Amino acid sequence: MSSRSKGEVALAEALAADPLPGWDLTEQHAFHPDRKWAFDFAFPSLKLAVEVDGVGHHRCFRRVRQDTEKLNEAARLGWRVLRFQAAEAKKAAEWAAFIREVLVTPL
Repeated sequence: MSSRSKGEVALAEALAADPLPGWDLTEQHAFHPDRKWAFDFAFPSLKLAVEVDGVGHHRCFRRVRQDTEKLNEAARLGWRVLRFQAAEAKKAAEWAAFIREVLVTPL
């Protein structure tokens, strides 16, 4: 497992500052039965995932292709994925508010 980006740390802190009671938030949630893929954050009971995309990781075509495969497979398994950019970590409180809004909005 790689180290957490500043964006992931900022989001974890923002979510911890105003906890989501009753939601099953997990970090580094393995979601695939065969592959070693994990979401940065997930609410498994709702199949809602959150990915914080680091700048360095997404400069390489191979890694972008791997992420595309991962997110397409997640969709096939019924997951919704929210994505945020680690470079905008200062917006972590806004991300947390958006996640809360998605959690309480019926599908």
